[in-house]
Amino acid sequence: MEKIEEKIGNYFFNASDKIELDKLNQCFISTQQIEAVFELSRTNVSKILNRLVKESVLFKINSRPVLFASKKAFEEHFAINLLDSYDSIEKLICLLKGTTKSSVFQKMIGYNKSLANAIEQMKTAAYYPGTGLPMMITGDTGVGKSYFAKISHEFMISNDLISPRAPFKTLNCAQYYNNPELLSGLLFGYCKGAFTGAIEDHAGLLEEADDGVLFLDEIHRLSPEGQEKLFTFMDKQEFSRIGEIEARHAKIRLIFATTEPDDYFLDTFLRRIPIHIYIPNLRERDILEKRQIIDFLYLKESKNIKKIIEVTPRVLNLLLQSDYKGNIGELENVIKYSCGSAVAGGENEEGKTFINLKDLPNNIYQKLNLGQPILNLDGENVSYSPITKINQKIENSKGQEHIFVRIVEKIRNKTQLSINDSLLIEQISVIMTSMIDELIYQTKNENQLTIEKFIVETMQELFRDFDRRYKVHYDGDFVTSISHYIYKYVLMNHYEKIDVPLDITTTVNRLYPKEIDSVGKLLPVIENRLDISFSKADKLIFTLFFSTLQYEISFNNINALIVAHGYATASSICNVVNKMLGKRIFAGIDMPIESTVFDISEKVLDYLSENKAGEGLLILIDMGSLNLLYNELKQSISTQLLFVDQLTTVLTLEIGNLIDQGNSLEEIFKKINEPILPNVQLFSPVRKREQAIITTCFTGIGTAVQIQQLLLDCFDGILTIHIFPVEYGTLKAQGVPKEIENKYDVKAIVGTDNPQIADINFISLDRLITDENDGKVNHLFVDLLPESLLSEVNNRLVKSFSLIRVIDSLTILDTKKILKLIEDVIDQLEDRLELRLSNARKIGLYVHISCMFERLIRQTEIQSFPDLENFSFEHQKEIRVIQDVLSVMERIYSVKVPLPELCYIHNIIYIS
Repeated sequence: MEKIEEKIGNYFFNASDKIELDKLNQCFISTQQIEAVFELSRTNVSKILNRLVKESVLFKINSRPVLFASKKAFEEHFAINLLDSYDSIEKLICLLKGTTKSSVFQKMIGYNKSLANAIEQMKTAAYYPGTGLPMMITGDTGVGKSYFAKISHEFMISNDLISPRAPFKTLNCAQYYNNPELLSGLLFGYCKGAFTGAIEDHAGLLEEADDGVLFLDEIHRLSPEGQEKLFTFMDKQEFSRIGEIEARHAKIRLIFATTEPDDYFLDTFLRRIPIHIYIPNLRERDILEKRQIIDFLYLKESKNIKKIIEVTPRVLNLLLQSDYKGNIGELENVIKYSCGSAVAGGENEEGKTFINLKDLPNNIYQKLNLGQPILNLDGENVSYSPITKINQKIENSKGQEHIFVRIVEKIRNKTQLSINDSLLIEQISVIMTSMIDELIYQTKNENQLTIEKFIVETMQELFRDFDRRYKVHYDGDFVTSISHYIYKYVLMNHYEKIDVPLDITTTVNRLYPKEIDSVGKLLPVIENRLDISFSKADKLIFTLFFSTLQYEISFNNINALIVAHGYATASSICNVVNKMLGKRIFAGIDMPIESTVFDISEKVLDYLSENKAGEGLLILIDMGSLNLLYNELKQSISTQLLFVDQLTTVLTLEIGNLIDQGNSLEEIFKKINEPILPNVQLFSPVRKREQAIITTCFTGIGTAVQIQQLLLDCFDGILTIHIFPVEYGTLKAQGVPKEIENKYDVKAIVGTDNPQIADINFISLDRLITDENDGKVNHLFVDLLPESLLSEVNNRLVKSFSLIRVIDSLTILDTKKILKLIEDVIDQLEDRLELRLSNARKIGLYVHISCMFERLIRQTEIQSFPDLENFSFEHQKEIRVIQDVLSVMERIYSVKVPLPELCYIHNIIYIS
């Protein structure tokens, strides 16, 4: 069952469905209002609301009375991070007005790079006097043309070019390609009697979009006649409804979108569209933007399934290197598939949904872009959490400017106080070290933006190569800080360009010639790899970063190496210990979690190829078989090896001191060789296993996921139960996956074909919907739900299944609206005819009545029925009830249900 906190949180979110700056008060709700709606005491409501504020579900205005609103809704709408409380709504409005103009485009990945030109073109069209200039958005399928149009509408509102209440109307012309008359009617409107089925006057989208924006997608599907009518409107801002002569006027900003070339359009139509905006496809975006899109989509899925998703580097590498003809839309489907497959596999021991290569669709390997170099970046699995904000941004920072001010102060003090160069270098090193520490401190958290992790992994690879080629020794925190600097100051551009003081340029050139040489070799490689450009300020900062690598290199006869699995684990320990020792005694090798003994031996041998082993090699390792590692290395090393496992910072510091004191490997072995036994305890679980249902289909995992969603919709707000889609072949051959069987009590398998799993009920989807399960459904949930809620689940199931069948049959009517009306009709028929309709008959009524009213509107009703006169006389009582119950729908749709149609409905109810 849904918790009261979740209900209240959803209530606030829905209350902020339409946020308008000039009507912001409507989004805020007081404690008293929540008391009345949920019938709770003031004390309980106050506790719940303040708890939701602490959990960042709500934020509040400290007025009298205190007002609350949905934090998620406001942050998503305005692309801003909000505080937990504000003094007044007026102050909040001032804040939002200051952010909407500049931040609306930051919702789009690539707004300052690949989409920068498109955005500037859009601004040109939007700011043109009057109703702006018409825009044609072009690009391949799935690149985000519709989203760009929506953001354009938000931009116009935030810059006061149109009213906050200005409508945004959309029409996909492809849906009406085979019915140009209907398309024209929807666009221009029509008068009663203008054509068959026009039973009343109808306003078109041009009227509905007055003073707002009209977005016509797939505009190449508009007929030449339709294009002529439209460019006439573009010339004069005048149009006429179909069937009338009177001219109507509307002020509309027009946005078109197409995937096709210009030869699909009339030249006279294209001449009226001066702004043509191209949205690049995924192949044309750089790898950083592509990674950001992947991160965004996995974050979105994490919020959808309300679970932490953990993805391996191999999956991310494969997604990055694949070619998607359907662009972002196709990539999103691949990511949805991987999440569906992983959900079927269950959570790992940490409660995360784990995604690896087996969860990707098989055809992903056909999408590999073989023309690109294969990237194999090291690193840990990447976690995506539901609590991470999708539009998370880094705060503006003047870190560079602050650093330069402090350095200039030291340089000027040197002149005034006659300080020597050595002391100045030491003072600058302290300043730069504090900046490095600040960068690391700000970004070391589990929910760190995944694009930053990608940059760190890339930089680790570049620095390993740089170390081998130029003998530049570095530590893990140094690489991490440079990576975060690149993300914060270069990639995201969250600072204003600054002029570098001449004092600093002169001083750096004089004091740091070696560092300048190193930076000159490294930065072009980084720029090429990450597709970025460094400013003069960036290059000076990098030079000063390199000046901090001041460790005295130890010339002991023993080489000491730290090998650890994880994200910068070894290099971080190495950095801490070397700093404490004041010497570079240890080198670190960071290994991905899944690395084998063979992988580790390869890295060790790479290290030894660049560094002489001397009188021995000491390796500290976090886990793995030491015997196996020795077997891999013994043929390639001609000196003593000392392995130490159970790696800790304290143990590493102790060993470092022993090496620094000149101890041999034998002496070190004797001094640290003390047994350390772990404290081992085994506990049995006391928690009752959660219940689950498995969905499956022999046609593939896609249908199983659809069945899963169907059941989730039916149980929403009524029953909390886990539902896992599982591939039919796997289920039949191997049984219930162990990760599900060990953790959950599987109540049933629902699908299209029985996989024959012992001791688990199978319920056919068709029989589930048509009441033929011999009480299996009631028996399944009898311990979980009361009879009244069982009936509600059944009604939702029938309605959802009917919607699937009806949605492809109707072209004019609103499917959800008519199904709600028919639901009321069925309830009345059961009550007045004193009968209980089966699910099969209910579905028959949903489908027949909805299609019947569409036929009646089109004036193509059924005219005959076998032996109509006798049949209607024999069943006149029932037919009169049916007619009376349908009278409400007759008034709504302005039609009359004829007698033959009523007789057919009678047969659906009574005749098998």
